[in-house]
Amino acid sequence: MNRTLLAAAVFSLFPVALMAQDCSISFVNPDFGFRSEPDLVYGEALAYNGDPVELALTLFKPVGDGQLERPLAILLHGGWFENGERQDMYGMCETLAKAGWAAAAVSYRQQFYSDGVHAMPWAYDSAEVGRTIYRAMQDVKGAVRFLKGRHGLDSTSTGNIILVGFTAGAFAGLEAAYLTEAGQKPGYCGAINDVVLNAMNHPRPDLGPVEGDLNLGGFDASVLGVVSFMGAITEKAWITDGGPALYLYHQTGDPMVACDRQRPYWAINLSIANHYPLMDGSCSIDAHAQGLSFPTGSYAFNSYSGSAHILHDPMAVFLDAVSWGRNLFCPMTVGLAQPEEVHAPVVFPNPTSGLLQVDPPLVGTVPYTVRDAMGRTVQVGQVTGNTMDLGALPDGVYWLHNGSGAPLQGQRVVIAH
Repeated sequence: MNRTLLAAAVFSLFPVALMAQDCSISFVNPDFGFRSEPDLVYGEALAYNGDPVELALTLFKPVGDGQLERPLAILLHGGWFENGERQDMYGMCETLAKAGWAAAAVSYRQQFYSDGVHAMPWAYDSAEVGRTIYRAMQDVKGAVRFLKGRHGLDSTSTGNIILVGFTAGAFAGLEAAYLTEAGQKPGYCGAINDVVLNAMNHPRPDLGPVEGDLNLGGFDASVLGVVSFMGAITEKAWITDGGPALYLYHQTGDPMVACDRQRPYWAINLSIANHYPLMDGSCSIDAHAQGLSFPTGSYAFNSYSGSAHILHDPMAVFLDAVSWGRNLFCPMTVGLAQPEEVHAPVVFPNPTSGLLQVDPPLVGTVPYTVRDAMGRTVQVGQVTGNTMDLGALPDGVYWLHNGSGAPLQGQRVVIAH
């Protein structure tokens, strides 16, 4: 069941978002060219074994958009802290830049000590995994501060910033957004017992404060929101009222990162899972979130009844999250009449590659208008019976209109070819 709670309403409760944002741009449709700046080094930190690691990101920006304060999306790759790389995010960064966002693909520290018998993803113990997530979180915060510090150079906002994480990157993004107090630091992230492998001791020193030590002394690491695709957090209690906006996606039967509270790899290999910490997946977070007071439109849970560790419809899910993010700083009330709630008929499939079915079929010939995320009319036509074709439209989020009280009025459609 998809329970995405999207709305455009009380955004005055988000003072950080009330910055000079150009809402004449859709931030959903591919309206611009783009350029990228590769290999921007944002710091250096110590790996799990004490070796220095250079940390870098690649920044994508739109061309011809004319913005002075672009919203910024920071994309965090997956790979289960073993073999992911920021290049995995380049395609999505290009999509965002073409829609008017600045988008950064960020590398962070990965890897941990294995059990001495197997290679990763087997871990020495659950503390090793927890410490890896903590280091990644510190790096993400350092990247946020780095990008805020060069906002004038990049014409980016220092307030309208959204973390977008995939699997392991979502772990790091969630904890970067919500682990903000010194008292939240897990005990295993202090100095703990050595790793002992092949009669050799490998020290595990204190990992330092929750903010890390990268790019301090200027901007903070706060963000407007976080998008978690198939992620989890060490403690859902860290998510409290007044924190960043939150978008979650999960397949309810995900065998690697459980939607409920469980150990990663719980349904794949128990010998791996037994050395991992318990984590709160999206379903567990959602149960907790129901008791919080998120401002209207700032929380969404997009769940799918499936049993795979993937986005079931990557383009549609990604566009849904992008549309949600846009509405945090440019609510749909800008240039677009508030749609009326409708119960019938419905159009499907949604998302669609273009051809829609109407159920129940309409009586007679019904005119319709399609508007994009900015309220611009992009297609006008008539539908007779039960089919309509929107296949000529580019990928994006659209609304159907045909007059107050009319059968298709206000229905939201995602086009994903």
